[in-house]
Amino acid sequence: MDPFGREPALNCGTVVMDNQYKMLADALAASASPVFLTGAGMSTESGIPDFRSATGIYSKGVGEEVFDIAHFRRDPSFFYKYARQLMLSARNARPNAGHRAIAALEHEFHKNVTVATQNIDTLHQRAGSTRVHPIHGTLDTCTCQQCEDKVGGKEVWRRVQNGEIPPRHKGCGGILKPDIVFFGEELPYDAVAASEKAISEADLLVVAGTSLVVYPAALLPVARPSSCRLAILNRTPTDLDTEAAVVIRDPLGQTLADAVQHLR
Repeated sequence: MDPFGREPALNCGTVVMDNQYKMLADALAASASPVFLTGAGMSTESGIPDFRSATGIYSKGVGEEVFDIAHFRRDPSFFYKYARQLMLSARNARPNAGHRAIAALEHEFHKNVTVATQNIDTLHQRAGSTRVHPIHGTLDTCTCQQCEDKVGGKEVWRRVQNGEIPPRHKGCGGILKPDIVFFGEELPYDAVAASEKAISEADLLVVAGTSLVVYPAALLPVARPSSCRLAILNRTPTDLDTEAAVVIRDPLGQTLADAVQHLR
């Protein structure tokens, strides 16, 4: 085990891949203000399924309507019956080597790291990253759809696991909705604006675990300056691969941990 709690590194195999790892490590070493744009693939190694892969959530016969706000308003029970196991997995998950590597860049190497994440699982925060912008919201809180009071997500999800579907506000009886962004809702302005600002000032943008197919989050890389280097760490191709200085398809946890290990 190394300081990130991972197993000994796998052989990267080809000279080209070794080259890509070295280029990523060199880019991280040279960067003062890296930004990480992370998606579902960032958390799969923590046991949270992604959405669109062959084994992802949408491969199980359930479509995007689960996360559609109009559908939620018509029948919130549908969402909670399906999502309670997914949300339990997210809440019980632990940061993986990739999350810890990003946090190490901030705390051990004193870089001005910003994370703009599409993930709702708070794993970046739990790993120690302090500048995290959850552009698709968070499971940490829920909002009453009647009185608009915010309540802690931990208590709400405990009630859901105990069979209270849908959960209701203890005061007014209104339906509680997790503070995650459903299809048909606007992204949180503050998180998006902060992400755009960080990317516009970045010297390195690392796209990690997202295929850049969900808009408007997929447009965030456009904000990077011409001097900003781009690295794509994703299992499948993205539309920005041809613009990237580094493209790696290997598991994210080991990729990031290996790259950061080379900085020591």
